[in-house]
Amino acid sequence: MEDFRQVSQVGKHVGDLLAQCRASGAAAAIIPWFCDALPSAKSRKDYYSDMSAFFRAMQEQGVHPYEVTGDHVAMYKEALLEQGKKSASVARALSVLRGTYEQFGKKNLVPWERVGDIQGVQSPKVTKNTTPSLSEAEAIKLLHAPDQETIIGLRDHAILFTYFKTACRCAAIANAKIGNLERTDTDWFLVVTEKGKKERRQPLLEAAGAILQWVEKSGIGMNDASHPLFTPMANDRKTPKRRPMSQQSILDVVKKYARQAGIQVDRLGRRSVCTHTLRKTALNNALEHGAKVEDVQQWAGHADLRTTQEYIAYKEKGAEEAARRCQIR
Repeated sequence: MEDFRQVSQVGKHVGDLLAQCRASGAAAAIIPWFCDALPSAKSRKDYYSDMSAFFRAMQEQGVHPYEVTGDHVAMYKEALLEQGKKSASVARALSVLRGTYEQFGKKNLVPWERVGDIQGVQSPKVTKNTTPSLSEAEAIKLLHAPDQETIIGLRDHAILFTYFKTACRCAAIANAKIGNLERTDTDWFLVVTEKGKKERRQPLLEAAGAILQWVEKSGIGMNDASHPLFTPMANDRKTPKRRPMSQQSILDVVKKYARQAGIQVDRLGRRSVCTHTLRKTALNNALEHGAKVEDVQQWAGHADLRTTQEYIAYKEKGAEEAARRCQIR
């Protein structure tokens, strides 16, 4: 139901935007692609923002959406770069426009020749692998920075441990529920929904104890399957609210304890320490302790081995074995 509401809201926003641009038929062309291609609410919000900014810029120039050419897109790209926009942000905006005009072409709203010109506008070069990774010593300091004598500290310790032991993306952990915890005779697992709505069952290993302690001490309990696993706290700082923590809130948790642990959070010319840092650290750590890159690929949920090789330090049974190689405790 929540996904349906989000999709409906996106459809309304896109429809309203294109109605303002007087682009008849455009919403029907874009909305199905827009919602199917972007499973996360954050992605839909970012793409909608990029689309809105472009069409506003075209309106200011008196250019109808169906009259946009490759030259318009190229000049828009240069304008964004002159404004100081990051290369990654500009590349994403161009990706949005390429997808949008491909849909227009499929619905015969724009000639394919013009679609090809728009598709041909080159994105700026994006430097990859800029997310910092922590050393094992830094990761251990970060993991134990929260005060586990408090409810919030127990929650934050469990969050950090879950990242390090599952190597999941931020959205997957933010959206996890109590019912996603599964137990076998000997182990606990967390079932998460990752990129592309792929469901994965990740071993929790040592993180299980921290999670169970948080669930018990917070009063959430294991019987309410639909309750968010990690929640914001009420004003008393002891009572969990019945809604998931936002990705921004989890990012704030990571930065807060990284600073407490004496870790340099902001890095010149690279991304600052963030939730993705924990994922990257876990994968690197597993490799450094002997996991095969193919096992790490499975653990990370990468469809292509080259993706794994691109953003982690390359080193030479299965995802669980890779998780067991991660020595952050």
